[in-house]
Amino acid sequence: MLKRIRTIGAATALLGGTLLIAGCSGQAASLTNAAGVGSAQGDDVSASHCSATDFEIELQAQPDPSQYLLTMTNTSDEACELGGWVNLTPTNMADEPIEEVPSSNVEIPGGPQDITLEPGRTAFAGVHAELGDKGDPNTYVTSGFAATPADMSGTVNAPVNGLNNEPVTEIPLKRLQVGTLQPSSQGVLF
Repeated sequence: MLKRIRTIGAATALLGGTLLIAGCSGQAASLTNAAGVGSAQGDDVSASHCSATDFEIELQAQPDPSQYLLTMTNTSDEACELGGWVNLTPTNMADEPIEEVPSSNVEIPGGPQDITLEPGRTAFAGVHAELGDKGDPNTYVTSGFAATPADMSGTVNAPVNGLNNEPVTEIPLKRLQVGTLQPSSQGVLF
């Protein structure tokens, strides 16, 4: 009987220690990853306690006019867990959403990852724009995007910068695809 009580006590202590470690996962991630970004492959991407306003999100034009590099920088003073994607809604010159443009999240360069983004650090995603002709009724001219990180509340403006970092104010857009957030910019473009 005494041996069974000790076994139950040891199991309880082990469970308590596991829960304590899980509750401090943000601190553990910052201690184990000096680069500031921790990642692990997985399909279960958990919700974050951060909101969209904790980030600066921008799109940088690439030499291929249909390609953009999305950067998501943590401007808060806390580590934030990312939910795999940033949902983008095109906006017009009056900052009104253009809901008619189809947008989809795609697993490029791979499936969503669990990423903890430390303050001041940046995550990256590729964005592919299907461009159209301004005279086409299925083409909408966007001047920027409203960005909502997956599993977070709120929305922030995501401006678009040209090749020379000048603001881009007109993109004739028919469709949009957004790749998964990654801890590095390598390989994220379509």
